Amino acid sequence: MRPILPALIVFIAWLAASPSAAQEWGCYDPRPGHPSDQEKADFVAAAGAAAVAAEKKYGVPAPAIAAMAIVESGYGWTRTALEAKNYFGWKYYSDRSAGGRAAYVLSCQPPEDINNKYVVFDSLEESVDFVAMKLSTLDYYHEASRAYRRTVAAGADPTEATRLWLERIANPYNWRPEAYVRSVTRVMNDPVRPSDALSAERNLFRLASLLHRNDPTAARPTVAPAVATVVPAASGAADALLEHALAKVKPWNGSCDAPETDRPGWEGFPVTLCRYSDVGAIVSTHMLNPDKTKLARWIATACRDAGAKKGVACVDYLVKEIQTASSMGVFPVSGYIPEPAGDGNYCFLFRDGVTITTARRPKQLPPASGGCDSDDHSDEAALKARKFARVASTTRYHYRVAGGLEDVGEDGDVRWLDVVRKLYQEAWTSDRNQLISAKAIAAKKAGVIE
Repeated sequence: MRPILPALIVFIAWLAASPSAAQEWGCYDPRPGHPSDQEKADFVAAAGAAAVAAEKKYGVPAPAIAAMAIVESGYGWTRTALEAKNYFGWKYYSDRSAGGRAAYVLSCQPPEDINNKYVVFDSLEESVDFVAMKLSTLDYYHEASRAYRRTVAAGADPTEATRLWLERIANPYNWRPEAYVRSVTRVMNDPVRPSDALSAERNLFRLASLLHRNDPTAARPTVAPAVATVVPAASGAADALLEHALAKVKPWNGSCDAPETDRPGWEGFPVTLCRYSDVGAIVSTHMLNPDKTKLARWIATACRDAGAKKGVACVDYLVKEIQTASSMGVFPVSGYIPEPAGDGNYCFLFRDGVTITTARRPKQLPPASGGCDSDDHSDEAALKARKFARVASTTRYHYRVAGGLEDVGEDGDVRWLDVVRKLYQEAWTSDRNQLISAKAIAAKKAGVIE
């Protein structure tokens, strides 16, 4: 038998001379030797500030966002954090979904973890802003984020609202949702030394408590209200009205690309390029269309805002109007919609949900060769904004009757575009679409509905 002591001595000496051999850097782990307590404290401060800014902008809970960045980036010391400034492990799927950002390849990632590409950011602040926007707008998460904004605005404890939000988004956000909730919660309790016990001095929940104590509107997107609102009906009646709306709404369901969130004037909203066909013409148009639940909520709320005594009849009226006006929810942000009109078929140029004309497109023309002009004229100023606003053919008259105060002029005045865009963007994270409510209120006052 060979003596093992000399070999052992040589091995120990090799380890001492080779730190990387003594401490392997796991693919998803922080760099060996990091973070120190001071590095932790510095990152917690920076992530907390970025998360507060994100909550003010998107209405997602700052304590959870900061803790998620800490957990997923190892206080900024994982490979993706160091090489790509990606502090959430947010994966890259397409140029559009990444907002035109580059992709970083994590070469050490094992093959069983599908997709080793990650979005590249310029800073911690940009990474936090991007992920907060996604958690506020993507279909997987926007219901939880909307509920958080609503409950905090109503005076609920931000700490409990944050915990509930985390539980709701954990699945599908993480493949092990229960373990993920516990890890993030422990960091919210104590971001420097994660614990099941709440640290009175260091907990991240203070971010939300201070934020909402100082600024009660911080968790809501800030778009100026334009149409008077009405206190909702009793919950039982409201639920029944919503159920009826859900049964009646059959939203347009076309082929669309992955959302892009950097469309000028629509930054942060999941605008999609969709294929739309009618009257023998096929077009590709940028849209922001509500899903079934969102549209049903808007309709039910509009009937309550109108004070409709016959709620079911009001829902039926709005469903019919929206179907006729927009094929049940098509909202063109930019591009053409082919439609029949008068004695012919035309390619109507839209911007911000309203038909427009421009210097190069002074009138609406018939389709040609099975389509419309490929130029959406988004680089041109609108010369005229026409009468009707999607998705319910709301007019300036409806807007004024319902209490709208902005000066929108008469047919052709382009100021109508700004108001429609603001109200639709406000509606995107709300149960209330003031454009649809205006339509219902005007119909009630005209005796069209009771």
